[in-house]
Amino acid sequence: MTDKIDLEQYYTAKDAAEVLSRNSGKEIDPAYIRTLAKYGKFTPKKINNRLSLYPKSQVDAYVVEERGEKSGRAKQEKARTREE
Repeated sequence: MTDKIDLEQYYTAKDAAEVLSRNSGKEIDPAYIRTLAKYGKFTPKKINNRLSLYPKSQVDAYVVEERGEKSGRAKQEKARTREE
């Protein structure tokens, strides 16, 4: 016996990427959705080896923010500023 899935409650990776692109104001690739799930930001429902569905409530609430400076660059910039 299989569990029935309410598809109205889930996005595919492609649909989730479109929603996150709108929410974040920048282009988000479907592969990044899978990466976010791997890091525990979303709890996907695995359908088979090739398809996972992502909960709409989690995707709708998430916003991809700009990356901060890398620590190495930040340290170099601080050192350069001190020298001047």
